[in-house]
Amino acid sequence: MPAIIPVSDFRADIESVGRKTDAGEVVILTQNGRPRWAMVDYDEWNEASLQRELSFARSIRETERRELSGEMGTVKFDEVLAGIEARRAARAAAGR
Repeated sequence: MPAIIPVSDFRADIESVGRKTDAGEVVILTQNGRPRWAMVDYDEWNEASLQRELSFARSIRETERRELSGEMGTVKFDEVLAGIEARRAARAAAGR
């Protein structure tokens, strides 16, 4: 669970907040009683950002692979709307 610290306390004792983030904690700084900023260790943030980028790149490659292999195709907008209407009608008929 993140540590929640008012920004005024942060200004008064920056080092203690640094120790928390060094220990792997997330620190939420509040301003006027509301969450405003999140602080994390830079190396942890950098690793998490890298993992998100890699995951996104893998998703793009997988989508491209599926498109090229014919597993994925395009759907016309009218077909999407017809599918939505069919599901609504089925739910209405089932009494939902």
